[in-house]
Amino acid sequence: MQVKILQENDLQMKLNTRELYEENFDINDKDYIDYYYDVIVKRNKIAILEDNGKIISMIHLNPYKYSVFGKIYDVHYLVAITTKLQYRGNGYMNILLNETLLYLKELNEPFCYLLADNKRLENYYKKYGFEVVCKFTLDKFSKDTYDVFPVNDEEYNDLMIAENDFLEKESDDYRLNLSRKNVMMKILNNRDGLLIDKFKNSKVYVCQEV
Repeated sequence: MQVKILQENDLQMKLNTRELYEENFDINDKDYIDYYYDVIVKRNKIAILEDNGKIISMIHLNPYKYSVFGKIYDVHYLVAITTKLQYRGNGYMNILLNETLLYLKELNEPFCYLLADNKRLENYYKKYGFEVVCKFTLDKFSKDTYDVFPVNDEEYNDLMIAENDFLEKESDDYRLNLSRKNVMMKILNNRDGLLIDKFKNSKVYVCQEV
């Protein structure tokens, strides 16, 4: 077993994760998957666990700039966290997640975050130091005031326009389920006094699906 962190320029290897993505996520919209692998995967990193060249587990590390109590930080959003069905229950995701969190810590990023669909997943991620800080927000362009929010630059604006277009095509049930998801955050480095309770007691805005 070998852990690799595929960088932005490792495009062909990153594209090889598409099969695992399609196997493990209930996405019927091929246009969305094409968009994800044409646009998002070109700008992200992907942590993978390999066995004899076969990708067993993966975690996508999608980059964003966040304004956090008035300061700007580079952080990563963990998505597409999965293991091939026949390999589950062997602790492979434990290996990959621990190595991924160590990698992000060594980048000196203050925190990372992810979405949890249910209590079972919340309890799973709590074992790795993640805590619930807010609900997911459907509104991609909120005009409310937040303490913690993604920097709305040109790239971010383009990404959210695309996500909003896809979201409008989804069913009411899909949107309702998305709005019920909790955002979980893990402090990686205690920079500038950023502790988890400070986030939990503040207004945090997360609306990116990926």
